[in-house]
Amino acid sequence: MKSYKKISIITVTKNSQNTIESTIKSFIKQDYKNKELIIVDGKSSDKTISIIKKYKDKISKFITEKDKGIYDALNKGFKNSKGEIIGILHSDDQYNNEKVISKIMRVFNNTKVSLVHTNVDIKYKKFKRIFLSKKQFKNEDFSRGLMPPHTGIFFKRKILDQIGYFNLKFKYAADLDFIIRCFKRKKIKKKFYNIKSVNMLSGGRSTKSFVNIIEQNIEWLKILNKHKIKYNLLSFLFFKFINRLSQIKWNI
Repeated sequence: MKSYKKISIITVTKNSQNTIESTIKSFIKQDYKNKELIIVDGKSSDKTISIIKKYKDKISKFITEKDKGIYDALNKGFKNSKGEIIGILHSDDQYNNEKVISKIMRVFNNTKVSLVHTNVDIKYKKFKRIFLSKKQFKNEDFSRGLMPPHTGIFFKRKILDQIGYFNLKFKYAADLDFIIRCFKRKKIKKKFYNIKSVNMLSGGRSTKSFVNIIEQNIEWLKILNKHKIKYNLLSFLFFKFINRLSQIKWNI
């Protein structure tokens, strides 16, 4: 069986001076040797760029230029990466431990799996959500506001040739569209790996304001319609709230 020797990790940044160094160090500490880090910066105006340059010998590719948002930046990262396996680590995220990438690569090296999805911790100021992934995601899960976070997903590069990149028509939920395309395609062999791979810090664009939350949910429903996934609006809103509530663990 073919051995997948290199993994590419894509990190997207913009004005992330408070967290980017921890993210880079988290990547560097991974005990898997044959890895590369691609950082795509959206023309930061704070100290982000100077912090990144401190680690230039550990970064395979650094791009800093204006973009059309996070999904455009991720697409740039995909196109500039060289690994046979791809993962995403945002600029305010860290790996759960130093062996995450090694464990992920062991799955790809020893099986014919094309996509691995894992658990993640989503941290807020006063509590955290423990997102426990599922062995198999079905249409009913997406119609109830549930999907595996894209930071907990690792996939073979060839998937991009099969389903394409993030659709930039969606500003808040292009990851949902991408994930549904992956999970609906039967030829893409998927595996749930029951580990916590990434510790995420909440505060993405889709949750910055009540208006953003509404717009994100509207996009979600548009994507369900696009993929002809049936849903009930009240059921969607109810289960999305319940799903998140069930994942909360208070720290106070």
